[in-house]
Amino acid sequence: MPSEAFVRSLSEDAGCRSGFALGEADIVECLGSGHRFVKEVTAREVVRLASDDYADAVGDLLFALGAARTPGMPPLSRRFLWNIGQELGEGLDLFQLMKIEAVGREFARRKLARDDSQAEVLEELRLLLGANEVAWFPGLLTAIDEEIGINPFYVRQIVKSDLILLRDLFQSESLPSDEGRFFDQRFIDYLNRNPEKLFEMNWRQFEGLAAEWFQRNGYTVELGPGRNDGGVDLRIWKDDLSQSGPPTVIVQCKRYKEKIDRVTVKALYSDLIFEGATGAMVVTTSDISRGAKKDIEAREYPITTANLETVTTWLSEMRRPGNGFLNFDDSTQ
Repeated sequence: MPSEAFVRSLSEDAGCRSGFALGEADIVECLGSGHRFVKEVTAREVVRLASDDYADAVGDLLFALGAARTPGMPPLSRRFLWNIGQELGEGLDLFQLMKIEAVGREFARRKLARDDSQAEVLEELRLLLGANEVAWFPGLLTAIDEEIGINPFYVRQIVKSDLILLRDLFQSESLPSDEGRFFDQRFIDYLNRNPEKLFEMNWRQFEGLAAEWFQRNGYTVELGPGRNDGGVDLRIWKDDLSQSGPPTVIVQCKRYKEKIDRVTVKALYSDLIFEGATGAMVVTTSDISRGAKKDIEAREYPITTANLETVTTWLSEMRRPGNGFLNFDDSTQ
């Protein structure tokens, strides 16, 4: 195919499965300049790839976007072994795995086609697991859903109206308009896979990320306007407190590489007094300076810090690879 068609196919197969609208520059950026298929992406000539290589390219791109848990396109049986915590030969021999692979693929095909005969194949899968059916069957179903969702050779209807631009994470101040959401799950999965991009994301998106974490952990969150907010980016209440009263915690978000200085800490303490809050927090992609830390300790400021290590932990806690866009709506009984 022409290299332009290869780019369009990758954009379609990886973009739709991750929820991102991808252009050539996005694909090259995600794969990395040293990736084995970048030459084909940028060749501007006819390129030739084996079908397995194409599937691996889609898998590598999905992995780079945080939408898949592994690079490449591992077989269904390998995904199954990962899910049940087994290695080849521990509980199943190669011949058994080959049968599970074949029957599992057939079940995936019938499930995707909404074939009424899928129950027969499902029962055959149960029998193949033998005495381990109860313990291993959920892991097998998860592997099949991953296979359907990730492998580009399973054709499925995917709604494309909600695709987002990857560059919006870095260039846009717009946050999700859906009630109860401050930050897009697809960006969370991407940043979890690429934490170095925290330093490049838009400052407003960083505020949205912090707000999303607090809300998911049971707090009531008020996200400030972003500009002219008086230095308070988030106001947070415990669930048992009314927003009509002072916030439990006020938060200032600093997407900095430099450490947070003493002036910032002292200003935040003034905001804490003014707001009547119980405590304050600095959420940063860096850390707090030694001088600022000494001021907090010596003056007993009720100020804590969520530094780069903490924020990357938040991303790990919130990640949902493969779940940010795909919807496996054919429930299996």
